[in-house]
Amino acid sequence: MVAEYHLFKAKLYPVLPFLIFQAFRIRQIRPQLPALSENLTLGNGNRKLLILGESTAAGVGASAQRFTLAGQFFQHLGSEFQVKNLGKNGLQVHQVTSHFNKELNAIQDRFEGIMLFLGANDCFKLTAPDKFRIELDKLISDLKNRFSPDWIYLADIPPVHLFPAFPKLMQYFLQGQRNFLQKEMISISQSQKEVLFDKITLDINSDFFASDLIHPADEGYQKIAKFTLDGLSTRGLLKLA
Repeated sequence: MVAEYHLFKAKLYPVLPFLIFQAFRIRQIRPQLPALSENLTLGNGNRKLLILGESTAAGVGASAQRFTLAGQFFQHLGSEFQVKNLGKNGLQVHQVTSHFNKELNAIQDRFEGIMLFLGANDCFKLTAPDKFRIELDKLISDLKNRFSPDWIYLADIPPVHLFPAFPKLMQYFLQGQRNFLQKEMISISQSQKEVLFDKITLDINSDFFASDLIHPADEGYQKIAKFTLDGLSTRGLLKLA
């Protein structure tokens, strides 16, 4: 895969300045949406779950907290659960532990399960697959040592190549980058029995995206939450209320 990634970069580098300019223009013209679930705890049940990640975990694009991933999970799981959510827009895998170090150190409870929603920003920043693998392994190991979860759900990278805000050329290279990082996620899940991974399959229509055409809207969050919960309930790990 190393040789394949070098070939991918060789195709990318000649157009990279143009792609950087396109990304700059997108940031200028697209609305900046608020994050609604950066640090959120829902419920006080004995079964505790942790959601950790980037903008999807932060609830960017949702219209209210109840439509964020944390809100959706809590509604579907019921009162025996407590859902703790930590999310930050723009976060890469290597930044997670340092960014949330204070919050993670303050947690005294053990989590039954942890859900990681990461990888989109490592696509945007073109993180090398080997570095991505190293940092993701370090994060998972740290979470295991801190919280001894029964399972860690490694959510698939959002389909960044389908975001309507991005022009075709950018979508093409984002799809390639996503494929490389996705393979590392699959490899980790195959080598660690506690780590779960499902390739995401979603019905993406015009109502899936928020007004910036990048982040999920309420319907998008509902579909992501349902896909995740279906995967966990099929394994017998969670029973939906």
